[in-house]
Amino acid sequence: LIQANQAFSWAKEHANEYHLDMEHIIIMGSSAGAIMASQLGSVITNSDYADLIGVTAALSPEQVKAMVIDDAPLDYDKFSFACKLLIGNYIKGTTFLSKEDKSRYNNILHVTGAYPPSFLLGSEYRTDMNEMHDALEKAGVVNELVDPLKEEGKKMPHCFVAAERTDPIAKKAFLRLTDFLKKHS
Repeated sequence: LIQANQAFSWAKEHANEYHLDMEHIIIMGSSAGAIMASQLGSVITNSDYADLIGVTAALSPEQVKAMVIDDAPLDYDKFSFACKLLIGNYIKGTTFLSKEDKSRYNNILHVTGAYPPSFLLGSEYRTDMNEMHDALEKAGVVNELVDPLKEEGKKMPHCFVAAERTDPIAKKAFLRLTDFLKKHS
């Protein structure tokens, strides 16, 4: 997360050199990248969360036009043991996280009305994406959730949208994603 924020600082510093439009940014991530994308959205739009994480946001809320969060495991208490092992070691080197550790990790708890418009995809972590959708709705943030189990009655693999060339459900989700981004960027 710190390095991702530093990358945005670098991009701002070199925007002219690389012809980057730093006023129309879309932050996207899948799986672990979706965790960071989601957390960056809160760092950028909630100074209390940024302080809690210990990151000074490199971007302003006005620069970020949209977020794409593809199957991010965010609610630690609902993870399987295997996921807790992986994420717990990423966060702190243990599966036994304190309430404060979980609060720093789970940015669903820190969503504000300033969070950027967001497109959520949920398959393996559909519960987390539904929780994020609910938090965004409660905060009044424009968002769209794709949940193939709820919408199509079909359980899809982790980050299923990557199969958009061969799977009709993934293609439908991808087209919804591109339509959302056209509206918000």
